[in-house]
Amino acid sequence: MKTKLCIAALLATASVTPVIAGSMTEPAVETTPTAVATDWSGSYGGLSLGYGSGMYDQGVSALNQDGPNIDVNGAMIGAHYGRNYQNGNTVYGFDIGVSTGVDGTAPVGTWGDMWGCGTGECNIDIEGLVTLRGRYGELTNDGKTLFYGTAGLAAARYVGGIYNSSQQGVTETNIGFTAGIGIEHMLQSNMSIFGEANYVDLGTLDFGTNGGSERYDGEGAFFTARVGVNYHF
Repeated sequence: MKTKLCIAALLATASVTPVIAGSMTEPAVETTPTAVATDWSGSYGGLSLGYGSGMYDQGVSALNQDGPNIDVNGAMIGAHYGRNYQNGNTVYGFDIGVSTGVDGTAPVGTWGDMWGCGTGECNIDIEGLVTLRGRYGELTNDGKTLFYGTAGLAAARYVGGIYNSSQQGVTETNIGFTAGIGIEHMLQSNMSIFGEANYVDLGTLDFGTNGGSERYDGEGAFFTARVGVNYHF
């Protein structure tokens, strides 16, 4: 009888053991797939709409002869092409842009210390602007928004001086520099929107003559703010 009871007990234990062992097994943990980072590398082209504003001091700067101050401003329309390179959350590259410029006048009778608008309006017209810039920035954690800085060369076709006088110049070209900051957001894999603020210094703008060996000119700079869209390809 004792032998039968022992065998029955062993069989009961064996039938229970797999159930207990099974209940101790930890469930498999499912891992969430890692999100694919947004790819910013490659070429892009875009259009922009903006506004520029600044001031130029006319006169003969070589002789420290001041004239009137000319406020320049205006809407700016531009187009650009660029190339991005990406290393993790860092994006860098370059862009080439062309846009309209800014202009301004001071009425007849406006005077500075030495020079004034006696024969006609004093004027400055930045007819067109070309930039070649480097760009460097960092992405947010989701990879969709880029904060960046820019710096590079700026060249412009311009004309200015005093109308109806020898101080009025002809259209010329000057080269200076530009620097700025911006933010760009990727809407989809091939399209982004951006906003920028830039400083543009084209150096001293030479106009007509001062009646002597020096040029009548303008010294100053202007700021631009623009928004636009980029198409990535």
